[in-house]
Formats: sequence, structure tokens, C-alpha cells
Amino acid sequence: MSEARGGLERASKAIGDLFAAVYDDLTTMALACERELRVARGTKVELTERHLRAIQPAAATFLNRHAFPVAAGIVLGPDLADNNVGAVEWWRRGDSGSTQRIVFNLSREDPGFYDFVTYEWFAEVVSTGKPAIQGPYLDYAGMDKYILTSMVPLSLDGMLIGTAGCDTEVRELETVIMPILRTIPEDAALVSKFDRIILGNSGRFLVGNRVVALPKDAIRCEIPGPELGLQLVAAPRARHV
Repeated sequence: MSEARGGLERASKAIGDLFAAVYDDLTTMALACERELRVARGTKVELTERHLRAIQPAAATFLNRHAFPVAAGIVLGPDLADNNVGAVEWWRRGDSGSTQRIVFNLSREDPGFYDFVTYEWFAEVVSTGKPAIQGPYLDYAGMDKYILTSMVPLSLDGMLIGTAGCDTEVRELETVIMPILRTIPEDAALVSKFDRIILGNSGRFLVGNRVVALPKDAIRCEIPGPELGLQLVAAPRARHV
């Protein structure tokens, strides 16, 4: 058991280092976005949609530094831009390496209204002022892709106004996490704080499912770094998967 624990702790540290690098750069991006918003707004009191476009270089810089996030940007709470429902300024990495703006439906009257204030990645960050992660969940665009959303606080003039963050497709994250999980001889999985499986190294742990019915000799290990509630779980190989 001590050998299994040691392997799990080494894997946890490697995964923690990956997430720490992402969240460090998200914090850097948030500070860059704050500077760009302040300059773009100038002497005006309110932010406008045109002002928000100024954060594109900061989002592009972040995406250029990390291979697996697919989109990045900022989300502002209600009554902070030139409407009362909030704003989403989100940029996706294009096939050519350029960034393309994603448009979200923020009209409350429409069936496809993107009510982001109810999402954990927004509500938790603005209420606590701490980083958060949500997922995996099926993406907003309806492409049946599992997404993780990572967020950090975004401030302007000393006031918390929303979040800055990124989206990661689980299939992209798999390219860097799965080699680490495969170093663990047991059935193992990276799970969220709600025990939802992000990635697993066997058919026992399927993406999006919750961890259930682990044997008594299963072990858990916290992922170090940002306090996101992530864990590794491991159990002796199941005979039938």
C-alpha cells in the first residue's frame, strides 16, 4: 500500500504542477486584462462592448503559452458593462493559430440564453475571490465535447468585477494527463471535488461519471497547488471492466 501511495503522490505532484502553471498564467492574464480595460475605458465611467475587445491580446498570449486550453477570456457580472445582464468576452484558438471571438446569447428572452451567473465557475469565484474549476460538462455550443472551465478573479480599480479564465476540452487535456495516469499500476482517475471523473486510465473510470462503490483498499490523494478540490483516486485493478 505504501508503494501505491508513493506512486499516487508522484502522479499528483506532476498533475498539480500542470494546473499550477495554468492558474499562474490565468492570474497574469487577469492583470493584463485589467490594464487593457482601464486604458480602453479612459475617462469614461462605464465599460462598453468596444472596450472589452481590448483584452484579445491578453487572451491570445495565454493561449500561445498553453497547448491544451482551447479558449480564454473574461466574464463580467451584471450592471458592469453597457447592459444589465453582464458580458462575455471569449476568444477561441483558430486552426491557423489566430484567435476568433465566440458570441454568446445574453438575451434573457431567448431559449438559448447563456445564464452564466448560475455557473459554479462564475458564482464561486465572485463570492469567494478564489480560483475555481468546473466540469467536465458538455459544452455550451452543443458539440458533445466535455469541457473544463478554469477561472480566477478579475478586478478593476480595486473592485471584483468578474472572472478571467479558460476552457479546456478533456480530449486535449488527455494528451498531457493520460501519460501521468498510466504510470499508476492501479485503476486510477483524476476527479473533481464532486467526485466527477475528469480522466481515468481504465474503463472503470469513464469521463463525466461519478466515482461510486470503491473498494475499502482504494486510496485518494489531493492534487497540490491551487485549491481546486481535485484528487487522484486509485483502486486495485478490477477483474472485469
